[in-house]
Order: sequence, then structure tokens, then C-alpha cells
Amino acid sequence: MEPLPPIDTPWPLGTRLRHYKGGLYEVAGYCLIEATLETGVLYRPLGADGKPKADLLWMRPLGVLFDRVNTPEGPRQRFEPIQADSSGPTGG
Repeated sequence: MEPLPPIDTPWPLGTRLRHYKGGLYEVAGYCLIEATLETGVLYRPLGADGKPKADLLWMRPLGVLFDRVNTPEGPRQRFEPIQADSSGPTGG
């Protein structure tokens, strides 16, 4: 068996992400996509209260999370990390 490629993990587990359409998500883990051996990111949807919406995980290839998408406001990154404390720019 050939050794598996290293997994790129750009964000610590628990990092919160905002989708360009406004949804909140949390990084739950990383995986290898069997067919391509690309790194996948496991993430869960969060409600407005910051708690998981359901016992559900989504997965996207890591590269897709960094894709730029066209919006009416101009190009944006598909997912952007957000600070855990959203009370203000200085954190409080």
C-alpha cells in the first residue's frame, strides 16, 4: 500500500466560517476524498445562536472553500473565517 498524502489543515477544528450567502458553519474535521486523495473539509451548519442546527456534517474539497464567487457586491471568497467573539472589532 502506498503512503497517503499529507492532509492540509488550514483552520483549527472549531473555526467558524461564514458562507458568502450568510450561513454560519464550524469546521468539524478533515478527510481524504477516496476518489482523488484531495483534502476534504467536514463542516457543520450553525444556527444564529451559534449552536449546531442538526446532527449533520457537510463535506467539500478544501480548494472549493477558497473559491471566489461572483456576487452583486463583487467577487468574494466562498467561505471566510470569522472571529468567535462577534461583539465588535476589538472583541468587546
